[in-house]
This record gives sequence, C-alpha cells and structure tokens, in this order.
Amino acid sequence: MVSEIYLTRLLATKGTLQKFVDDLFETLFSTVHRGSALPLAIKYMFDFLDEQADKHGIHDTDVRHTWKSNCLPLRFWVNVIKNPQFVFDIHKSSITDACLSVVAQTFMDSCSTSEHRLGKDSPSNKLLYAKDIPNYKGWVERYYADIARLPAISLPGHERLPGGAGAPALHRLQHAECTQRDLLLRQQIQRGDNLSAGAG
Repeated sequence: MVSEIYLTRLLATKGTLQKFVDDLFETLFSTVHRGSALPLAIKYMFDFLDEQADKHGIHDTDVRHTWKSNCLPLRFWVNVIKNPQFVFDIHKSSITDACLSVVAQTFMDSCSTSEHRLGKDSPSNKLLYAKDIPNYKGWVERYYADIARLPAISLPGHERLPGGAGAPALHRLQHAECTQRDLLLRQQIQRGDNLSAGAG
C-alpha cells in the first residue's frame, strides 16, 4: 500500500516537472535554442576530438560520442544540474538534492551509447524516465551532428604558423621553442661545468 502511494506521488511529481526537464535538456542539447550562438570553445573542442580520432584511426562513432559526452555534458552540465548552488545563491535541501540527482542520472543516461536493460528490480529513478531516454539520446546525437556541421573555426594568426594552420602547428612551434630552450640551457650548464673543472 505504501509503495503504491509512493509510486503515484512519484509519477505525479514527474508529470509536474516534465516540461521543465524537457526544456532544460533541449536547451543544453541544441545549437539553435540558445539566447546566443553556441560558444566557439565547444565547436573548437569537438573538432579537436574529431581530428584526434581521425589522426589515430578511431572510426568507432561510439568512441567519438563518448569523448564528447565526457568532456562537456558529463563533466560540466551534470555538475551544474546536481549543484545549482554553485551558480545560484540558493540553499539546496535534501529533497531537492534527491530530485536533482534523478534528473542528473537521466541526463547521464541520455549521453550514454549503451542500451539500458531495465527490469522489475531496477531502481525507481531509472524506471521513471525510461521511456523518455531514447528521445533524449536522439537530442544528444543531433546536437553532436549539428556542431560537426558548423563551419570550422579559424583562429587569427594560426595560418601563419609553420607546418600548416591550426592548433597542431601551434603545438609544434611551442614544442620546438621548448626543445631549443632546453638545448641552450644544457649547453650553458656544460660550459659552467667545463669552466669550474678548468679552474680546479
């Protein structure tokens, strides 16, 4: 009897919050439903991950999807969803914390590429959004595809770097500078050792 009352209240609460959860997920997983354009850093980061996958011959789309999920939604947005007090000056009660944990878990499941097998023994928070997760997964996939279709970012000055345009050339230049600086430092140390040996 108690579990039936609990389940009814749980479903009623989910129904009340459903629109807000949908709005949140649609905003986070959209390049067009934002008040401003998609931050360039996200496009740059996702293009970098795709370049690294191409460079290392990783053609499994699940791996690329997981990389992108781990670096933005699961590292940043989940933390904000579970801890709104990081962003807003609010007190988070234990009840609010429990509710936000369910939303955050749903968010994490939406970013996963694996199928979730649920049964009668699955926790209620997993069962609560089980029918919604396939829809949310579609939003995540569309979001990543939309970002991939956006024009590539050209950073000012990078086209003048040796070895081609973009971040790899910048990395090569920085590495060459470090190597040259290390070589000069090593030569100075050896000269100092030779001088002190000659004086002795």
